Amino acid sequence: MRRGALVILALLGVSSALSPSTYLTPGDKERLKLVLEPAWSLSDLAQVLYASAGYKHLGQPIPNVQGVCNFVKSSVSDGVTVETLFLASSAGKALGCPIEASASSVQAVSEAIREGASSQELFHAVTAASNLGVDLDAAKVLRATQMALKKDDSVLSLGYAFHVGAQLRGEVGSIFERIEDAVVQADEVDGRMLQFEGGLSITALVLSGAYKLAEASNKAPPIKPDQAVKFANYLMSRKSVQMSKGVYYLLEAVSMFTNNKFHVPVAITLASNVAVSAEAPQVQVRVTDLKGNSLGSLKVTANSATRESDEVVIISKEALTPVSSAEGVYELDVMSRGPDRGFYRLVVSVDAPDARLVGHTAAQLTFKVLTAIDIQGVEIGTADSDQSTAPNLKKVTYPNTLAEVLVADQHQRVMLRFVVRDTASGRPTEVHQAFVKITHIDSKREIIFVAETDANDIYKFDIDVSNSMKEFGGVSGVYSVELIIGDASISNPTLWHLADLSLTFPEAASPTQPQDYTYKVRPEIKHVFRSPDQRPSSVVSRTFTVLCVLPLLMLLIMWAKLGVNVANFPITLSAFAFHVGLAVILGLFCLFWLHLDMFTTLRYLFMIGIVTFFSGNTMLSSIAAKRKE
Repeated sequence: MRRGALVILALLGVSSALSPSTYLTPGDKERLKLVLEPAWSLSDLAQVLYASAGYKHLGQPIPNVQGVCNFVKSSVSDGVTVETLFLASSAGKALGCPIEASASSVQAVSEAIREGASSQELFHAVTAASNLGVDLDAAKVLRATQMALKKDDSVLSLGYAFHVGAQLRGEVGSIFERIEDAVVQADEVDGRMLQFEGGLSITALVLSGAYKLAEASNKAPPIKPDQAVKFANYLMSRKSVQMSKGVYYLLEAVSMFTNNKFHVPVAITLASNVAVSAEAPQVQVRVTDLKGNSLGSLKVTANSATRESDEVVIISKEALTPVSSAEGVYELDVMSRGPDRGFYRLVVSVDAPDARLVGHTAAQLTFKVLTAIDIQGVEIGTADSDQSTAPNLKKVTYPNTLAEVLVADQHQRVMLRFVVRDTASGRPTEVHQAFVKITHIDSKREIIFVAETDANDIYKFDIDVSNSMKEFGGVSGVYSVELIIGDASISNPTLWHLADLSLTFPEAASPTQPQDYTYKVRPEIKHVFRSPDQRPSSVVSRTFTVLCVLPLLMLLIMWAKLGVNVANFPITLSAFAFHVGLAVILGLFCLFWLHLDMFTTLRYLFMIGIVTFFSGNTMLSSIAAKRKE
């Protein structure tokens, strides 16, 4: 392990910034491309649309363009639905092979524009007409859209209406005014994100429609810059979507946020490696749009860099320098300030001449300074428990091991002293983890103690052998003594074998056969199922069966003794069905007793009971009628 004045700074990430803390990286784009790839099997028109538009947004070439175009064109025939025309014409537009309008398609689109149609149906019809080059009556479409919103003014319906209005010529102020109605229905998450109920597809549909409508109306949308940033944060939180439809809507909205006249969210992310050493002391920050594209020349400023432990500011109002080899990347040399180790907050602001850029007032990054430590003044030895003699301490320097074996028994104490120094400042420092591990060499049993500092920042470890007999299990023998130093803000955590220690415990306390604590394969655990409970004897079973059958036997005996009169038995279908139903129900109970479960029995009983009930009711009604006669 190398020692020295090595200082490392690690940028951990964005902790509480309003600006998007991520963007579509090359890895993200490649993964989204893989989600869309199965569509090229050409088995589903909707999937082909999602893949064609998605590849276009990603800037990826479409494989076998001509074959895909032929598939799209073959899906359009006489009698197809408006939705199919929408899918085919939109896919053809994305592929660069537009679908030609036929008389049947023009008629289908025109007939779909009617009062009573839903916003989704109007969206499909208007978009298909726009892709096919069919002129529509804007006033008629506007009236139909207004009627659709009166019937259904949900966020989804509004989103479709925004897309319809964006494709109309003329005044669409009545639809534009509804953008604010939709935005106020957005749900805020953690104070950083905005989304609409329904998730990614509805959020992306409403956003892209609202901005397209605003551009068509040449008016700024009623969406505040911070709201635009929160919507962008939500979109970036969903970039791991696994469905092709979700990818399509995500890329549609992200492309809108990178190319519109009003709001372009700025993503501030880490461009350098997580660890920045003295050889590469700069922290590099990337400033891009949501697709990772450069935003041109910007002024990036480090407003402050503050140590979290004591609020000491080490940087204030300092500009970051553009990196000539990487467009959109800016750097700041933090290590030249000689910061102490610990966690810091770096507040970065971005100013740009383009008023569309939003979310750049301040972004807070958290980083930590890592320093190397040196272990000095190490002394280890023994002393009598009654302090009758001075401690016998021997000095050890890192990374050496004490040449002689220390010897101690139940009348002595084991002592260790050392100082941990920060190599950058030369001052003693405390660490989060300072442990002394004592391991029995033969059995590999480990006992770990904590070393603590005194008022002079000197770490001390002191144990009385007799009082620690329980921890050691009374096992005598040779132990290795190791020092463990660790901390979240040091660059050289240390595991140091200091010395070997021979401990002797009383014979009465020592086990006859020391246990082996080395890691070995444990015996296989074989599960044994619980054995079934013992069944009752055959005598008990037969006795219980006789008791159950006894009431029926008594009934038959009493009938025979009293004499059963069947002369009045009605010879009708209902009487026959009723008695057969009763017999079947009794038989069903027997089956339930033998092997049927309760739910199956209830299902059969329900069906049989209906027939038995109505047939019994008919039979009793006929008997009553005969008695009246």
